[in-house]
Amino acid sequence: MEKWPTLKDACFRAIHEQHFRAVGTAAILNLPADLIKELLPLLNVCQLDELQPGLELKGISTFSSWMKFYQHFQSRREQKIFLAEQDLRVEVMRLMFAELLCTSTLDMDVWKNVSFPTFVSTAIKSVNHVTFSSDMRPYVDLTSGEPTLLHSLEKTVEKLRVVLKDELMSRDMSQLLFFMIHRLLDHGAVKHLSLSSPFVNFLTWLLGYRGHRYRPLTEWQNNETLGLGTTKGFPYDEYLEELDDEDGPSIKLRRMGASYCEPPRYHCKDCYPSRMTPYPDSKIESLELTVRFPEQLADIIKILPTFDSLTSLTLRSWSRIPISHIHDLAKALQSLASRPHRSLRRLAVCLLPCMSLLGVLLKAYRELKELDVEFETARFRRICEEIEGELPLERLSFQSDEGRLEHAFLLNTLTLCPRLVSLHVSSIRLFTGCHLKELLNTLAESNVCLTSLSLADLNLSDCLEEIVKVLRVCKLEELELHACRLLECAVDKAESLRQLVDALKALPSLRKLTLSLNRLAKHVHVLAGLFSRPAPSSLEYLNVRANFIQPADLQVFAEALRSHPPLSKLTLDVTDNPGDRDADTWNAALNKLRPFCHLRTNWWNSRNAMADHVSNM
Repeated sequence: MEKWPTLKDACFRAIHEQHFRAVGTAAILNLPADLIKELLPLLNVCQLDELQPGLELKGISTFSSWMKFYQHFQSRREQKIFLAEQDLRVEVMRLMFAELLCTSTLDMDVWKNVSFPTFVSTAIKSVNHVTFSSDMRPYVDLTSGEPTLLHSLEKTVEKLRVVLKDELMSRDMSQLLFFMIHRLLDHGAVKHLSLSSPFVNFLTWLLGYRGHRYRPLTEWQNNETLGLGTTKGFPYDEYLEELDDEDGPSIKLRRMGASYCEPPRYHCKDCYPSRMTPYPDSKIESLELTVRFPEQLADIIKILPTFDSLTSLTLRSWSRIPISHIHDLAKALQSLASRPHRSLRRLAVCLLPCMSLLGVLLKAYRELKELDVEFETARFRRICEEIEGELPLERLSFQSDEGRLEHAFLLNTLTLCPRLVSLHVSSIRLFTGCHLKELLNTLAESNVCLTSLSLADLNLSDCLEEIVKVLRVCKLEELELHACRLLECAVDKAESLRQLVDALKALPSLRKLTLSLNRLAKHVHVLAGLFSRPAPSSLEYLNVRANFIQPADLQVFAEALRSHPPLSKLTLDVTDNPGDRDADTWNAALNKLRPFCHLRTNWWNSRNAMADHVSNM
């Protein structure tokens, strides 16, 4: 039999569903605090946002209400840790705004009783990055009204992603895409630009032919020029009217009614890809390019020296970048290095043909502070030019496929970077006769300033002594040993792990430790020794994801941690472990850990053959 609602429940529901605006925020905030707390779980995001300032003044927390919405969107992904309600509110608004624009079917458990115009105008204040794709239809309404919502986006969006696919766009959508890119880049606050497109000319237009003076394309300059559909035979002059583009040139909009506008494509009258003068309004600080064919990088490399404001450049290709393109990139970097107002400090290149070409890039632009490279091939090239002198690199990342890396060059590069504070090495394989022990010994001798060290997918099964040596000389704050097979060769696995724990305890600067995919299994309880007295570790984050920790193993770890509780609440990641093999024991262990830990966990089906295989790697 259905339970009848109480009068209080009926009033709460009426306020939420129909009469929130009529009652008003002032009247709601004047309710007793206990009643407000009961009402909060019923409110939607717009209502919650409107009450937020008044609730903060009354000392009433909305954290759990915002977290309910956040968990709905992040249920299948790793959740972030939020310490402030405001940060959580902004993240919820951003996720809902993205879903509204990118998802055809909305979950009405979240969107029930939400006014879409009210939500957009509310959420848009929290949106700091947007993504444009081949389907621009959801963005049509942002260009209607006065003032348009696009004006609000221009003030808040700092990161713009453009992700285009193979299929051709309609004329209307391509016009809208170009118009919104123009508005956000030339009149907005965008500082970080990420582009992924299979169309060569699109990238060229965007980075080389954009400027402040625009004109509509002539009849023979149609959309096929850019590979995005066609407008052949379209009588522009009959359908265009000139409007003022605020803070910029006049633009022409097609007369299609107040609810939709379709600007024609533009190009700059006097801007060429080979020009070497910077754009006067250039403000892009971070540029990330992903292309299908390496040849698409050619024009981009040519105009690289014009980007004085650029501090970070990332080049990604679906296939290996030709050696000739790397040399062209080095020339562009050398040209940029000669400019008095250059700003570039970070470079990421994927896929580099071979490691020796790294020396060409480092020699061309010696002011890099951060370098991230991925190598694709096993081909070995003799180094033609050695790098001389100390390098100012502070952050370095190496990643490779199954190919072998030039061992001597890698070690030599590390010795030339005494200021290195962050190093990430992943999936590298060395030539026969070389050993990863030499890499660790080089770090201990030449890179004592390291505060962050990440080693992933490396066989360090017989390198415990060298790891301990690095821990003794470096003041590490973050250490990641991911899939490094730490205990594989140990005769006494618990004792080997205890030696590592003792070295980690002697490192007072350590705050973050990741030991995922190392098959710690039943030995995980040894890690509780990190917090034993008289000198407990100040660790704040511990990741033991995918270590085949079974429920009974977690119980033992929880008991050990209760005997040696951390100094402050520990963020503990135990995702992708087979807790489903004994759910009751697993949940009991989690409950024992909660007083000491912020837990990251998930419901993982360990009986899935592939997942079980991964956990045993």
